[in-house]
Amino acid sequence: MKSMEKYSKISNKEKVVLFTEFCEALSVLNNSQEISEFLTDLLTKQESTMLAKRIKAAKLLIQGKNYREIQNRLKISQGTIAKINQWLMEAGEGFRLITERTKNKKIKNENQNLPINTLKKRYPIMFWPQLLIEDVIKTMNKKQKEKIRQSLNKLNHKSKLYKQLNKTLTV
Repeated sequence: MKSMEKYSKISNKEKVVLFTEFCEALSVLNNSQEISEFLTDLLTKQESTMLAKRIKAAKLLIQGKNYREIQNRLKISQGTIAKINQWLMEAGEGFRLITERTKNKKIKNENQNLPINTLKKRYPIMFWPQLLIEDVIKTMNKKQKEKIRQSLNKLNHKSKLYKQLNKTLTV
């Protein structure tokens, strides 16, 4: 609540200046990777998910989907959907522009279209635990690696993580 109190103490003129600066920051970014890096720095994971859900809900409303379908698909409240619908009815030009411009753009399933190493380099923050473990393993001597390998073998399961770690240990 305190952050809202601080926000409300800012003059309308200052709010306009801040919003303009925010929009200018977005406008200088050249591609989705740069935008992703900026938004990852700017927003928490929860905030970015919330904003993404709002955009998706607006797109679904524009496509004529009903509240229940959107609620089940995105796991958001009907109140949130109603608020987004209200924005669309009052104005919604930004949502409509995004919907129109992304209509024919399919989001690629990066796991199918890009090798995992490319994804790790492009989005290291998303893979930090794995990258950290790999770096630690690289600094181990043979004896330490063998102890880790034996521990993994005791787990006696061949999950994807097990296979990746085992592969890293053999390099």
